[in-house]
Amino acid sequence: MADSAPQGRTISIMRVDFDRALDAIQAATQFDWTWTVDDLPTFSERIGWQSSSPDDKNPSLTTNLDVNRTDASVLVDNTAKPDVRRPLEQMWFHASDVVLDDPSVQPELDHAFDDLAQRVFEMVGQRPTGWSLEPLRSLRWDLPTIVVTLYVSDEDVSVYLVSPEYQKWCDEIEASGDD
Repeated sequence: MADSAPQGRTISIMRVDFDRALDAIQAATQFDWTWTVDDLPTFSERIGWQSSSPDDKNPSLTTNLDVNRTDASVLVDNTAKPDVRRPLEQMWFHASDVVLDDPSVQPELDHAFDDLAQRVFEMVGQRPTGWSLEPLRSLRWDLPTIVVTLYVSDEDVSVYLVSPEYQKWCDEIEASGDD
């Protein structure tokens, strides 16, 4: 009996790279951030990622995580004056495979999120400082030099590494715009 799935149905196996995701989070909590695009090559090299040039209008990162989407997204402030290094606002990456249109993986995604959150809690030594259930379930740790947020959706588990200054600005916008 080679396959126990009903005929015509494939079994999805979703991967989560806890070790490398945690390595990236730990490195981020210990990194000496200037929160400019100049941080990208140094941080990437330290954790085995690849970085495009910080001078690119939209810098990009490629992670070393063993998941099906190794691209990481970077948000920079492109409105900075020419004589100022562009602020790095946040970056995010996939800690799990990205699975589209397969609601059967939601319990596995939820479990992966819970497991990763527990490991982050143990690593940083403090309870989350924020959480949400809607529109996505998340946990957030506000640390002295970085804000770490984990999200789980119906597609993946992702990790956001955010500048405290940018997070503060986002929080102020959210607090003032409850319309």
